[in-house]
Amino acid sequence: MEKKRSYTYRIEPYQADLSQRLTLTGLADYILTAAFTDALFVGYDNSAFGPHSGWVLLRMAMDVRRLPRQLENITIRVWISDVNRLASTHNFEVLDQEGNTIALSSTIWAVIDLESRKSLTFNDFPDFCNRVVDRDQEPAMSAPLRLSTPELNGRYTHQVLYSYIDGNGHTYSINYLRMALDTLDIAELTTDRSVRVDMNYMHETHYGERLTIQTDHHPSPLFEILAEDGTPACRIFIQWNPAQ
Repeated sequence: MEKKRSYTYRIEPYQADLSQRLTLTGLADYILTAAFTDALFVGYDNSAFGPHSGWVLLRMAMDVRRLPRQLENITIRVWISDVNRLASTHNFEVLDQEGNTIALSSTIWAVIDLESRKSLTFNDFPDFCNRVVDRDQEPAMSAPLRLSTPELNGRYTHQVLYSYIDGNGHTYSINYLRMALDTLDIAELTTDRSVRVDMNYMHETHYGERLTIQTDHHPSPLFEILAEDGTPACRIFIQWNPAQ
């Protein structure tokens, strides 16, 4: 099997913002699309682990050097560099049309039984561990940060609607980032500068829930999104570099 698999996409205009560049959420969407495309290609989509199994994202980091412009083609290289009993590390390198690296991403995944919501152990799937995981490959970037409980002063609310739900029946992972970014000033979001984004996922939320978004925007935006019962569902940390 190829050590790194490549998938090419075109940035459509509806995926860009007013700066005509792909949004951060759009880039994260492409990375997860590449992850699921790769799972199908290597033979380990949801159904490979059992009739009621599903991949679940635990943590994600993106190191973005440049967001591509609309109608650009990008290529995403994918490889799995590590696995332990309950989690696997999937890596991504995003290249522009000239072959330049414009973003890197590291993600940590588990597989769960969608009925019991309990994690499955990768020890029961030695073919995945031995054939698909390549421990000789270096990770794309440093591992996603484990974010601690923050002290935050900003407060917003957001209801989970139909368009926020994914195929596993809960809020799609990248929609938490979308909720967080929507609390920021548009000038901050459309300035062309490099950025690192770390996301931790701790608890599922579902259709109809009213979420609380707690945040401190300075010096670097930090968010904690709470489920309706107050349980932390997601934490997000954004570190922008100064504009060039």
